Amino acid sequence: MTELARRVEHQVLDSEIEALLIEAELIKAHQPYFNSRLKDDKSNIYLLISKEKFPKILRVRKTDLSKKKYQEKLALFGPFASSYRLNELLKIIRPIFRWCNQANQKQNKACLYHHIDLCSGACCQKISEEEYQKDIQQLIIFLKGQKKDLLKELEKEMLALAKEEAFEKAQLNKNKLALIKEITSNKYKLKSDLILPNFSQEENKEALIHLRKILHQDGVVGQNQEFKRIEGYDVSNTMGQNATVSMVVLTNGEADQSQYKFFKIRTLNTPNDYQMLQEALKRRQNHPEWGEPDLVMMDGGKGQVRAVAKIWQSQTPVIGLVKNPDRLVICFKNKEKKDALETKIIQLQENHPTLKMLQRLRDEAHRFAKKQHTRLREKNLLK
Repeated sequence: MTELARRVEHQVLDSEIEALLIEAELIKAHQPYFNSRLKDDKSNIYLLISKEKFPKILRVRKTDLSKKKYQEKLALFGPFASSYRLNELLKIIRPIFRWCNQANQKQNKACLYHHIDLCSGACCQKISEEEYQKDIQQLIIFLKGQKKDLLKELEKEMLALAKEEAFEKAQLNKNKLALIKEITSNKYKLKSDLILPNFSQEENKEALIHLRKILHQDGVVGQNQEFKRIEGYDVSNTMGQNATVSMVVLTNGEADQSQYKFFKIRTLNTPNDYQMLQEALKRRQNHPEWGEPDLVMMDGGKGQVRAVAKIWQSQTPVIGLVKNPDRLVICFKNKEKKDALETKIIQLQENHPTLKMLQRLRDEAHRFAKKQHTRLREKNLLK
């Protein structure tokens, strides 16, 4: 790649937010050959501003851009490689530009965002079309990375409003100026999308051998059992709503993000971790093409483990990791009582590679479940 370069240019920007916006604009403008993932990846996400009386701010996948409803648009930004970082950006800038995605409905009813001061009131006729369009144009200038132009425009408008003694509107502009300067300063950082760290091969090997020894002692696995694929599961929901169950995977002890899946819960809308795990694991068994796990682990104790073991048709053992302090929960069938399930809690040595590996798997399942639940909840709020 370096042999083909004729010159190298760089831009010094004030913040990660500006860098994210400028990167998306430059890739769209120049279509660089070596940014093939951002150009061609169908999973990449765009930010679309609809063309209507009160424009909406929409996140749209590349595969959906050709749909008829997205053909007429005021502006399009992207591609953004990380939907997580785009969502973080939208959270940060919403208090400044206060757009509304419920404005063109007939009810004229204040949306949730208006009640928490993140919407200017287009949904309930609290702002004129002209004022709303002006706010959207300012948002477009910001998203193009033209921060200096926007600051100049806001400052000029603020002084004009003060001269006309429209002090309330002048104060709003002053607040906008302050917020834009704050979020585009080099002190302001976007939250990173955490990645599960991997151990060394020696630590992974030691952890897996010790885990096999523990489970073999109670007859859960054979003496020569290998744990090439371990799946971890966790539930995330808000009072039963927008519930998701994550499935994260360790391959030979290392995080394998290409194998991660999540299940949107279909049968429940009230909080019940046991039934949500049962639904997800039943559906998991319908996908042999994902590969057969050698071990599945729940984030939870005896209740979660027993709930899954009851519906789990595979011979793959089910375990859990219970908190405070972290202990291993194993589940096995009672030899004397046919099909009766027994559970046992095992205290693992603190800082042992096996405990650390299971903690990492548990924490990653929790992170991924929470991330997908938050994404789903925000998507439904914006409808």
